[in-house]
Amino acid sequence: MEQSAAVGCVNIGSLTSTLPVIPYQKLTDLYYLSRGGFGTVFKAQHSEWRTTVAIKCLKLDSPVGERERNCLLKEAEVLHKARFNYIIQIFGICNEPEFFCIVTEFMSNGSLDLLLHEKDMYPVLAWPLRLRILYEIALGVNFLHNMNPPLLHHDLKTQNILLDGEFHVKIADFGLSKWRQLSVSKGSGSKPTEMGGTVIYMPPEEYEPSKSRRADVKHDMYSYAIIMWEVLSRQIPFEDVTNPMQIMFSVLRGMRPDTSLGSLPANIPSRETLISLMTCGWTANPDERPSFLKCLIELEPMVRKFDEIDFLEAVLEIKKSKLRQRSGCCSAQPVGEKRSDEESLNMFKDRHSPWPLHLTTGYISPLLLLFDSGDLPSSFLAHTLEPPESLKDCAVNNLNGYQSARPLNDLNIPLKPGVPVAEYETRLDNLTLKPQPQQQADYSPPLRHSPPSQGPIAQWIATRREEIVSQMTEACLNQSLDALLARSMLMREDYELVVNQSTRTAKVRQLLDNCHKHSEDFCCIVVRKLHDNKQMGLQPYPAEISSPTTALSPSAPPLSMSYNIPRNM
Repeated sequence: MEQSAAVGCVNIGSLTSTLPVIPYQKLTDLYYLSRGGFGTVFKAQHSEWRTTVAIKCLKLDSPVGERERNCLLKEAEVLHKARFNYIIQIFGICNEPEFFCIVTEFMSNGSLDLLLHEKDMYPVLAWPLRLRILYEIALGVNFLHNMNPPLLHHDLKTQNILLDGEFHVKIADFGLSKWRQLSVSKGSGSKPTEMGGTVIYMPPEEYEPSKSRRADVKHDMYSYAIIMWEVLSRQIPFEDVTNPMQIMFSVLRGMRPDTSLGSLPANIPSRETLISLMTCGWTANPDERPSFLKCLIELEPMVRKFDEIDFLEAVLEIKKSKLRQRSGCCSAQPVGEKRSDEESLNMFKDRHSPWPLHLTTGYISPLLLLFDSGDLPSSFLAHTLEPPESLKDCAVNNLNGYQSARPLNDLNIPLKPGVPVAEYETRLDNLTLKPQPQQQADYSPPLRHSPPSQGPIAQWIATRREEIVSQMTEACLNQSLDALLARSMLMREDYELVVNQSTRTAKVRQLLDNCHKHSEDFCCIVVRKLHDNKQMGLQPYPAEISSPTTALSPSAPPLSMSYNIPRNM
């Protein structure tokens, strides 16, 4: 596979590297996923390998200098050599004069963060699988630390622990310090580095890094101990704290996640040993933290207590939960509602590549990959708001001629063959930007309903808005966003509008603004997360939420892709 990636090696000026070069023209069907620690992340197909890959593009507003490019190539080359079962595989790079992309394997089950905290999708997570995940993380990091020279991750968190089709661990974003550094220093805008969830996993000695102190393998051990607690408790560390500075202050004073029975139940296998291991791992003195080799020696007997059937059953239970969620969502929304085969094919007609065409030359402009999601072409996004070709001549502001609906993800899921186009169009009547007869214009209001037409949960949000703004925690906000994205209820642009706000209250206000524009299902998810996160100051909750039998409406769209979205504090 690698030999076909490129002929020869990278050679730009006096710069030479043995890394495989993957021409960007061979990366097709791009699908925007998220913005990662050092740029924009896409899902794509390699046209020759016929396989799905992930593309991580370093976002720069100026060309990369030769010295910087050399540093990037050296780091990427080290990553390429880190071949191990539990390390994500680096296929190569796209090496263009004005941008860098690193091409890796794509993980279909997203991140460990999604598995742990999307409890509607994964209500049960068996102990054998949890212990296997912890064991495989330790195996992967131990391998990195035993390379010559040792490769330090220093950004270990649940968002960077990816899961393959059978929920085996793949560690990602390791050793990319220079990529992250350049992305921050050269990235467009003056926005400071987003601490996101990173401060939760950062050891206290890194709060005020000393230039004289060398990088240490014990940094990763502290992060791993926090991850252990998160996996065993299925809770977000310090979720009640709304300010990263408060977390840092508390950790410096000795505060750590709660290890009582309230957080770590008594039925955890080898509970005392695991607690001892994690408390040693997050101790304030780096020298007192154990090595990953010691962790493996402790974890191996725990994992061996389970046989292959135990792990298979745990994975099967997760897959069944995922299928039940999707089938429940799809029951009122057949696959045919996505788009007719003919319409889908017309979208890509005459496109030789998904990369945008340059206006003057007709050639592909790879720099457009590096735009923020708000500037991304519609072909990159999970949905499209462009009217069909037959409607292009309609008046620009004549929005009353269309019926408002939540946009659907229709680029990544193949349509079920054999259903007539007419049947698709019939099902799409209420779900697409479809022109309505003039006499019905008064009966097709936009999504922003007047207050009397709101459901009970939307009305509850409207009346308690300021209380929600003041009390909703960062953890609850992030869980709400994750749940809405997982069900394709939140447009990517709306997500970016929320997370790019400068303060927590501004983010919550932006999210609540979206509640007014969306359905009762959308509002139900937000209020359900408030209830599940024990925001008791907002009681009483609507009866529909307080009822233990309340379930999400089956009208929610199915999860159609894996997200790897960084948590923003």
